[in-house]
Amino acid sequence: MARMRVSDIDVHCEDEGEGTPVVLVHGLGNDLHLWDGICGALVQHHRVIRYDVRGFGASDKPPGPYTMPQFAADLGGILDGLGIESAHVMGLSMGGVIAQRFALDFPGRARSLVLVSTSSEVGERARAAWLRLADIIEARGFDARSGDASRAFSTAFAARFPNVVAESGRRNASNDPRAYAAAARAAADFNWTGELATLDCPVLIVQGLEDRMTPPGGAVKMRRALRQARLLMVAGAGHNIQEEEPQALAAAALGFFAGIELV
Repeated sequence: MARMRVSDIDVHCEDEGEGTPVVLVHGLGNDLHLWDGICGALVQHHRVIRYDVRGFGASDKPPGPYTMPQFAADLGGILDGLGIESAHVMGLSMGGVIAQRFALDFPGRARSLVLVSTSSEVGERARAAWLRLADIIEARGFDARSGDASRAFSTAFAARFPNVVAESGRRNASNDPRAYAAAARAAADFNWTGELATLDCPVLIVQGLEDRMTPPGGAVKMRRALRQARLLMVAGAGHNIQEEEPQALAAAALGFFAGIELV
């Protein structure tokens, strides 16, 4: 583990393994430990970099506002600091949004993208809901409702593993309310489906069919917009595929990366 100066903040990151670099970007309310379930498998074949996004984990939490281009620039700064020209970039939920923006803003630096439980745009209803949530958490902090993580899992998984859901909720509620609100506002304000056709890197989209936070329609829309994309639908999985189906996600990602390395 290390801390690295990136732009105006210190970022907490981990860098382990050897081989072609893979960067893992977590989602809203999480930190680099989101990837604990699959990191071991990836490290056997790749140099794996994972970090706490601005505002989360052990990275600095400056006052907002935050923006997706800013998050993407932070990722570029991390790669610069590590001397990495290009890498496979894998992001879940908000992390997938950051990965898309990074690939768009830094052409050629994303060797490939793995977009998990994410989308390329936010509808008006969802945007309004995220902004309301941000206002509430910033003003009052987290409560039982805003800290509840059950919707991030399929109903079957949540019923079978309530302890996992409870721990996820506890981690979510331990975030700094102001930083969380700033990130939630950034996550409520993006729409670059039309830009995705400009990307020429290979993309793997992984989507749980039981995802109640980011429905499968958004994954289909991304697949249609991208020039080089394949879509993997995971039956029975919810938003947190890395928790519900870690072996399947790791295998899909490794196979995808291996195919690119062979070209």
